Order: sequence, then C-alpha cells, then structure tokens
Amino acid sequence: MIYILDTNIIRKLLFHFPKKGRVFEDIWAKLEAGIEEGKYISVDECFNELSGQFSKDNEAFKWISERKHMFKNPDSAETLLIRELFKDRKMRESIHTKNILANRPSADIYIAAKAKQLQAMVVTTEEYKPHSAQLPNICEKLGVVYITFDDFMETVTQ
Repeated sequence: MIYILDTNIIRKLLFHFPKKGRVFEDIWAKLEAGIEEGKYISVDECFNELSGQFSKDNEAFKWISERKHMFKNPDSAETLLIRELFKDRKMRESIHTKNILANRPSADIYIAAKAKQLQAMVVTTEEYKPHSAQLPNICEKLGVVYITFDDFMETVTQ
C-alpha cells in the first residue's frame, strides 16, 4: 500500500516527533525506509506549502529538500481528474481565496487525485465536515480511503 502524506502529517512528524531515543530512532528508520521504497510519498504542492514556511537554513527545510523525490508531480491522468473536480463549485472551494490572493499553494485536491490514480491511502489530520471542500470530503467524492496520523503510525510501527 502506498500512503500519501498531507502537509499537516509531515509538519507533525518534523515538529512533534522526536528523532532521538531508541524507540523514536527505530520509527524514523522505518519512515525513512518507507520513503526510499516509495511507500510514503506526497505531492509537489505539499513541498511548496512546506518550503514556504521555513528559511533555507532550517532543519525541516533541509529534511524535505533532501527528500524532494518523495514529492510527486501530477501525471496527465491526475491533471484531467483535477480538471473534472474543479468543474464542481464546491471542489473549487478547496483552494481558499486567501491562498489565491497570496499566491500560496493548496495541496488537497492534488493529494486526492494522486491517491485515486495510485489506489493509495491518504494520511491527514483533517476531519470530514459535511458540505465542506476539505481533503476528507474530496477523498469521499473520489472514493479514496483516508486515515489519521495515529492510524498511520500504527502501520509504520508494525
């Protein structure tokens, strides 16, 4: 199974999950192995979201930059899927006006399209909200399964 990590998951790992200590070092080793195997990936829009939050000398920026290969661009099939999704007014709301005005990336629809194309599972901290255009709602529209950070960590540690 391939897991596509939302920006909030990567941020949570980088900022709230220690890298020192035997247990944590074992988990980070499993995460790194999963990234190298292509089991844990993300999308280029997540990289753009993350890189805009750090200075170039920040450790988190260095970490994501060294793993740039895990952040995938959309392929042509995903691009067509995204185009279809954006025909729906509700799905267009997934890109917030403030992001458009500030020229900031918005990854949710790219994550869901990548997951649909790869038959992958999305990992996010976002929760489903009726009548919303959040990532879980986009996943539901596409028939994509999504899980929480805790569920993801269960799979990592097995």
